[in-house]
Amino acid sequence: MVPGMKAFEKHLLREAVLDEPRLERARTEAKKRELPLLDTITQLGLADAEALYRSLASFCEMRFVQPAKMEIPPELIKKVPARFATHYGFVPVEERNGTLVIAISDPLNTHLLDDIRLVLKQRIESTVATPAEIRKVTKELYGVGADTMERMLSDADQDGDVLDLAQDFQGANLGDETMDASIIKFVNELILEAVQSDTTDIHIEPFEERIRVRYRIDGILHQVPVPPSIRGFHAAIVSRVKIMANMNIAEKRLPQDGKILANFGEQKFDLRVSILPTPHGETVNMRILSRSSMYLTLDQLGFQARDMKLFNSFISKPHGIILVTGPTGSGKTTTLYAALAKLNNLDRKIITIEDPVEYQLTGITQMQVQPKIGFDFSMGLRAMLRHDPDIMLVGEIRDYETAEMAVRSSLTGHLVLSTLHTNDAAGAVTRLTDMGVEPFLIASTVIAAIAQRLVRRNCSTCAAPVTADPEVLRTEFGIAGALPAGMQIFQGAGCDACRNTGYKGRAAIYEILPFTPEVKELTVRRATSMDVKRLALQQGMTTLRGSGWDRICQGSTTIEEVLRVTADAEVVDTPLESQHAELPV
Repeated sequence: MVPGMKAFEKHLLREAVLDEPRLERARTEAKKRELPLLDTITQLGLADAEALYRSLASFCEMRFVQPAKMEIPPELIKKVPARFATHYGFVPVEERNGTLVIAISDPLNTHLLDDIRLVLKQRIESTVATPAEIRKVTKELYGVGADTMERMLSDADQDGDVLDLAQDFQGANLGDETMDASIIKFVNELILEAVQSDTTDIHIEPFEERIRVRYRIDGILHQVPVPPSIRGFHAAIVSRVKIMANMNIAEKRLPQDGKILANFGEQKFDLRVSILPTPHGETVNMRILSRSSMYLTLDQLGFQARDMKLFNSFISKPHGIILVTGPTGSGKTTTLYAALAKLNNLDRKIITIEDPVEYQLTGITQMQVQPKIGFDFSMGLRAMLRHDPDIMLVGEIRDYETAEMAVRSSLTGHLVLSTLHTNDAAGAVTRLTDMGVEPFLIASTVIAAIAQRLVRRNCSTCAAPVTADPEVLRTEFGIAGALPAGMQIFQGAGCDACRNTGYKGRAAIYEILPFTPEVKELTVRRATSMDVKRLALQQGMTTLRGSGWDRICQGSTTIEEVLRVTADAEVVDTPLESQHAELPV
């Protein structure tokens, strides 16, 4: 046991940070897991982390600091190498009269402090911070994988120029084993950090003098701090990603696509990798697909009760086409997979054709298009019809051939689910017409068109009531005057939990257009999408913006967020109050 730990345990009990039963549980678990007591208390949530480490600071007669809220001078970062800060678990916070002030999380470990003094060759003063805050600030100050990058630079300096070494590393023989292990570690750190941040895409973008790494979180790109020295190892990093994705590492002139299967603990992820050539090197995109998200049910997607009733009525039809529309990344595939999961019974044969197959669904036959050998959506649809399916999923209707086959399939007694790239639900009619599908066939086969978007959710930690701008309410939502009594609009202020964005997680908003006899009549008459939309609104359809307003009223998102994701949808001047009548099915 660390000297002084027994006295500290008594201190925790005196300050009521822990009681005896929780402390005893922490001791037992720490011994079982072979972890320090403080780490065990934090992991099990037996005490608030900040209160725990404030108590530790007072016991050691040290200051408790929050480095994330401090202005740390850049020159301090140059004095303390990343590999030391990461290895010993500290971060420099200030310098006073030649003494370096550092934040640590384990002040009871006197050997640790002696080692830090020895490697820095400087007088130090210790303060206390939580381990989570130290890790976070270290990444922000030095960049993801900075210690690994420093080690590679140190190894390279022994052999000569860094850039030459990186270029030598491009070939199939990956050369120096130490360098190889460091590159592997750096790429793993980059991916692991992305997974822990709930990232959907990793972008590694080379420019003339630097490399930019960005994560797409909740649909928005955020720049990730990385060490400047990463530029010299760009080719090596790309080669490592190519090897993981089974690509040709010698080919640097053509775009390439691949896939990586990754395990992090009990979680499994599919990483869809795309590499493009640029004048400054190859740029990498990795789409992270969590296999757990395929288990989303329709109830978890965020349908309102009336929308859920409608959607269930659509997928219970024996034949016809259900179209989900929206831009890339709006959750169309997730919605369709949730529908398939509900329909997936032993008495139904379900076949899909996708580009690519994003999630593996047990009990469902899935195919992936292969354009290089001529296997496209229309060919796949023809093959599917000979395989006796009940339900068919077409990843996307892109052209006349695919649209015609989808229509023909639905006419011959199959339920077809597919996606289209249109701005709103009514646009699906004109999109199919533009492809060359006859309007009477559209009217005969389409059951419903559903437009959807993803809005960022307010962070539950920092969301607070805000005052809405009356002019915005009037011009964008058609609401004149004050909000109804008792209604509040919430917005996240920004905190550590949400990376100071005010948002954490996403939810779907929907615009559901059932093809009623009146809508079918307009379709046959080749009416415009605006005419179709006006009729649907008269029949009680809720627009994307109206669905977003419901989310605002529930406190789950903000006015700005709804306006951002619905900016491309055509807005019809219809009061929101009239958008909530019961829709005919």
